Amino acid sequence: MQLKDLFVESIKDNKKLIIGLYVLFIAVFIASWILASPQMQSVAGDITPLNNPQNTGVGPLELFIQNAGGGIMTYLASVFFAIPAIVMVIYNAVNISLIGPLFDTILPNGGIMFILYLIPHGIFEITATILQSTAGILLFKFIWKFIKAWRSSDTDGAGDAYEKTKKILLQSLALMVIATVLLIIAAPIEAYFSLPVSQFLMGVLGLS
Repeated sequence: MQLKDLFVESIKDNKKLIIGLYVLFIAVFIASWILASPQMQSVAGDITPLNNPQNTGVGPLELFIQNAGGGIMTYLASVFFAIPAIVMVIYNAVNISLIGPLFDTILPNGGIMFILYLIPHGIFEITATILQSTAGILLFKFIWKFIKAWRSSDTDGAGDAYEKTKKILLQSLALMVIATVLLIIAAPIEAYFSLPVSQFLMGVLGLS
């Protein structure tokens, strides 16, 4: 099988899982934003007013290493019943969503500006996070099925068990590769373009 076919097949075969994790991310993101909004009034009082969200001067390499490194750790840790893969989706959704209501309290139309800032790189970065979690779940699925096949009387040893289950492992690795490519794209967008794009759109919408 060619690599291109493997990538396409990996997404098609796990489409429902990918969509399900996306739905989980969006639901947690919205719920966290709503629940956090009242508390952000008190938090904002202790923060110096800012002009730009996420204007930390962090370069694309640092952003990529941070996101890719976290994804790899989650992927490997998902051998423990795929729990870290699910937790990563929830953690990222909560962590990102809390910034929105915070900026909404310290900047005029800050919540809208944050969403506009998030979209350009978030399309790639959040998708990468979802694919990393999907890959982690598949890794656990492979281990589970491999052990089950290895212990089966219908399987001739570990080699035969691997042949019967390797498709799942290859798909998990393929999704990790796709996620890495998406993070490579997202990093320079976040570092150099997301903020100017959000500021431009705020001006176009008359909200700046």
